[in-house]
Amino acid sequence: MTIQVEINDEMMEAKPGELLLSVARRNAAHIGFYCDGYGLCTMCECRILSGADQLNPPTEAEHTWLPPERMAEGYRLGCQTSLRGAGPVKVLTRAEELRRQFGAVLRPPAGTTTTDNLGPFAANVAMVNWEHIGTFPFNLFRTLRRIGPVKVLLPVRDLNLFVNDTVRITQRMIEDASKPIPAPAKPTATPELDTQRPLVKQTQSGGTPQV
Repeated sequence: MTIQVEINDEMMEAKPGELLLSVARRNAAHIGFYCDGYGLCTMCECRILSGADQLNPPTEAEHTWLPPERMAEGYRLGCQTSLRGAGPVKVLTRAEELRRQFGAVLRPPAGTTTTDNLGPFAANVAMVNWEHIGTFPFNLFRTLRRIGPVKVLLPVRDLNLFVNDTVRITQRMIEDASKPIPAPAKPTATPELDTQRPLVKQTQSGGTPQV
């Protein structure tokens, strides 16, 4: 069985239980990553625009790094979010969202101004930084307890895959640079993400989170 996942306005096929980060990397979608799935860097943060009820509950790593307000707005970590239902899911990665918001500041869409678009972009950048600063050092202590110091210091498990995916994504971004930047997306009506649901345990290997 395949599941339809839309990442950054592009339809992709995925398998049940697959992580959003894995789907995005396989298709060279514009997504950030560094810690290779340990829920450490938060670069793979995504905004779930629809289909939140088709995903696993937030994991311990997500509760460590993402403020409740951020999760309530639909943000998840791609390396922690797996497909659990058969329904479609629509996602906008943080990297792509920031690119679109910045593009709207430089070239405002019709009916908007630079000032209109600067506020959402600045607020998003501020929240991204607050995710790390606002809960420091407790977020680091919890992460050290969860995955250990070695994985914190050396998070990349497969260097060749890391380099290859980085190159493919970069090449695609260069190829797409001449295309018009889509307007910043807005989430559609979806079931509210329950950030108070029981935590999902993550395997020590950084693999697919288990319920």
